[in-house]
Amino acid sequence: MASTPAPKKPMRVAMTLNIKPGMLAEYKAHHDNSWPEIESALRSVGMRNLSLWAYGERMFYYAEYVGEAPFDEAMATYAAMPRVAEWEALMHKYQQRIPAADGAAADTAADDVWWRTCQQVYHMD
Repeated sequence: MASTPAPKKPMRVAMTLNIKPGMLAEYKAHHDNSWPEIESALRSVGMRNLSLWAYGERMFYYAEYVGEAPFDEAMATYAAMPRVAEWEALMHKYQQRIPAADGAAADTAADDVWWRTCQQVYHMD
């Protein structure tokens, strides 16, 4: 009897950014009614278990990546999918870049860098 390979361990992804003052309710409303094309695009590249959390104006993003391609390639594929650029442009109306951990100013990030990647400090299954 052939054995089945063990399931791939997910790559945990955590990121943060700020929401512009007074805009969290509207931002949340968009996500309460997220576009099916966006959810489908995320799933198709291997994203799962995605959630957004708010603490005041600070947003925290958590997702698991289980795709086959390197993560950066999967995100480039996602970015090129139908309606993704439109969704991202809409979300950027609410989002606010934050300074990098190295102290670089928020406005020194590349034009396409909005979310800042968080470093995992601890994990327990």
